[in-house]
Amino acid sequence: MMKLSERINRRNNKSTCSAGLISTSADRRVAAAAVNGTRQLSVVTPAGIAYIPRPREDAVVMSDGNEQLCLGVRMMANDRGIKPGEIMVFSSNDTYIHLTNDGKIYISGEVYINGERLEVE
Repeated sequence: MMKLSERINRRNNKSTCSAGLISTSADRRVAAAAVNGTRQLSVVTPAGIAYIPRPREDAVVMSDGNEQLCLGVRMMANDRGIKPGEIMVFSSNDTYIHLTNDGKIYISGEVYINGERLEVE
């Protein structure tokens, strides 16, 4: 299988980025209205992270004229209080994992380890 960078570099078309709006999402692919109209596109994420954007999120879409990729979604207006250099992973129901600059890890929600619920006394 050819690497994405090789596929992009082999084409003579110029790549462009644009904004799009996610209309549907499921099974590692989303439909978004973007550069070449509404169509199915793959979601690009960092290695080791699985992510499917929610419908109605503003997306950044890259297109080379033949293929479109969802590079991510626009950060919401509420930054959830994170500081530069920190990371927060969250879901739509307010569960989250927050890694702070001072080495603390905050977790909100039920925590399971190897399928067993962690009980905090």
